[in-house]
Amino acid sequence: MEISRTQPERWYNGWLTPVIFTLVLAAAIQKGGRYWFDYHFPMTMIWVLYFGLYFALSKLLRRKPAGGKAEPHPAEGWPLPGPLKRWQVFLTFVTSVLLSLLNPFLLFQQLRQTIGQAKLRAPANGDYQTKVKYRLPLEGEWLVYHGGHTQQTSHSWDALTQRYAYDFVKADEQFSRHQGRGRQPTDYYCHGQSILAAADGEVVGLMDGIGDSPFAGLFMVDFLCRNMAGNHLTIRHADGEYGFYAHLLKDSLTVNVGDEVKQGQVIGLCGFSGNGTEPHLHFHLQDKPNFYRGMGLPIKFEQVTVAGQPETGPVVVVRGTRVASLVSQIGAPS
Repeated sequence: MEISRTQPERWYNGWLTPVIFTLVLAAAIQKGGRYWFDYHFPMTMIWVLYFGLYFALSKLLRRKPAGGKAEPHPAEGWPLPGPLKRWQVFLTFVTSVLLSLLNPFLLFQQLRQTIGQAKLRAPANGDYQTKVKYRLPLEGEWLVYHGGHTQQTSHSWDALTQRYAYDFVKADEQFSRHQGRGRQPTDYYCHGQSILAAADGEVVGLMDGIGDSPFAGLFMVDFLCRNMAGNHLTIRHADGEYGFYAHLLKDSLTVNVGDEVKQGQVIGLCGFSGNGTEPHLHFHLQDKPNFYRGMGLPIKFEQVTVAGQPETGPVVVVRGTRVASLVSQIGAPS
């Protein structure tokens, strides 16, 4: 089932739009200062201007959830990755986002996603029923860092291709995701862990050869990488249902395009490639194989425990919950 989209969904990109508005306004303010007041902004003031505008525009342009106020993210009470304070990670994150615009690979990909989004039609929330049964693409207990089926819980609602995307990490009892200072990707509990096929299918796309981000623990996206999804796989699980597995470890992919995979089969290892602030698995379902033009689809998982309690049927997992699969990977003991 399809519904019409509102006009803002045609052009709004939750990552790119505030950055573009920030650059345009900051440039206009600097030019106006020189023209009207003969004032030349020092470099320190330029950075203050950029940070202030980005923060203000991110708040202003963020569309309010249709159902009311946004729900506080559970991660607001969790430890940050690495040794930085909260005010420091805002500075490092915004800096890396702005620097991403200087990377022609990342800028081109963001533009492709924005243009592709203009041609999409968003399915009515909760109406879509998957054609096959899906399991968690993970082994053992993981934490849902991002994701849900509503605008209040989704971290990428305005990016239609990733509307129902999930980010999975591993965390200890205090919700810390790493040991030590977290300055190395290998400090993170999920790094190097097996990633499994969520259902039977055929590999229709992949990318490999991208190293881990050098910015672990700094809350920076890798503005130097050549693909924002890092090493990734696209698997056709059914007609109109393609699983997208991203940020995998370099040279860890165990399959090639054209290979048939079985549910629970190891397809790669969790890494820190592409745009992300810490190692994790990004997973979502989409209706086309093309990452930039496939509409994100809602997904429920079978045979799963949520917060230690087994679920009897398919379940929507939501950010802030610990989940685990009740079935083992292929070849592993139950």
